[in-house]
Amino acid sequence: MAYEKYITLDSGREIKLIIEGSFNPTKSGIVTEMEVLIKDPKEEHFHPPIEISHPKYWKLKNMLPEQSKQLQIKYSGIPDKQIRKALREFEKAFATFA
Repeated sequence: MAYEKYITLDSGREIKLIIEGSFNPTKSGIVTEMEVLIKDPKEEHFHPPIEISHPKYWKLKNMLPEQSKQLQIKYSGIPDKQIRKALREFEKAFATFA
């Protein structure tokens, strides 16, 4: 199941959270993956927070996938509270879907 949530920060930056999950019987719960895309006020399309022109891009390429995702989330500017809220909403929607 996939879930999308759009958040607008005080700075005007829009954030698109894409949460995908599946039920994992061996872990007795939901396994989720999150992707974060951003769009600043003058931009037309969403893109990853760290692109090739970003100073941390090459550091990102040398990281493990999980570390890379954490760094992308950090550089998006989204507060942890918003992430937790989106995950709760996803879990609630997943529970009613399953």
